Amino acid sequence: MKSYLFTTENDRGGVMLCDIDTLEDAVVYLQDRFAGVIRVEQGKDFWSQEEGYHFVEPPTPSVDSPPS
Repeated sequence: MKSYLFTTENDRGGVMLCDIDTLEDAVVYLQDRFAGVIRVEQGKDFWSQEEGYHFVEPPTPSVDSPPS
């Protein structure tokens, strides 16, 4: 299960808890389900009508860091 936070152009929105695995698929679903969706977030990754998709790259382990 993943959760997606979404906002609409009239400053409404909510949280969707679902089995959708990708941010891209969640954006499509939410835009079909609710009018005026302008932003969808999943963790630090997001999509917005103005900026498009923004994905935060996972940190790369440094040479000195212990294995996790």
